[in-house]
Amino acid sequence: YLVEHEPDFEPVRTRMIVTPQYLRIDDGRDGGDFLLYHRGERTIYNVAASDTLIIVIAPQTVKAAPIPLEHRIEPDAAEAPAVGGKTVRHYRLLTNRDTCYDLYAADGLLPEVVTALREYRESLAGEHAQALAFTPKEMQTPCDLANNIYAPARHLAHGFPIRMDESTGPDGARVRTTELLDYKQGFAADEALFRLPEYRRITIQELRRR
Repeated sequence: YLVEHEPDFEPVRTRMIVTPQYLRIDDGRDGGDFLLYHRGERTIYNVAASDTLIIVIAPQTVKAAPIPLEHRIEPDAAEAPAVGGKTVRHYRLLTNRDTCYDLYAADGLLPEVVTALREYRESLAGEHAQALAFTPKEMQTPCDLANNIYAPARHLAHGFPIRMDESTGPDGARVRTTELLDYKQGFAADEALFRLPEYRRITIQELRRR
């Protein structure tokens, strides 16, 4: 269970359920909207219950970055309070001298979740890359390009993120803070949570052409 904060918006609570086959992301309720990532297919299904629609996002190739990107990590020697018996450390992840992530991560915590999130982020990067053609140049900042396309899983290289501030806008603007609230392991999730409803399906490319 996570909570996300963005400027001028109410905090949003998120639930992630991870199995060897799937990653499901929702608001903590079993009905309604949810995102399902099929790990074997590397395909994302965005389910919109109110529209009875499923948007299908298949993996796509990521081409070269439009500008040079230089990544750097600045670790902090100080330790934060441990989580789940795992040491938490502080890092700043930079691209072209801009701070893109201010990160507290627990190395060795929930490794199966870290792996699933890495797969999901890398699969989603292809769609973000395709969307560059429709993104204003001023929004294609080094952090936006790095975080979403060219280094989409770098914040997972240090363990599970306990808290992270993400900046993608110019001069560190558009900050989103994500924090871990709670977690549990070893339970049997209802298989119905990983079944897609009989809704109309449309690919993200078809949706964009509308």
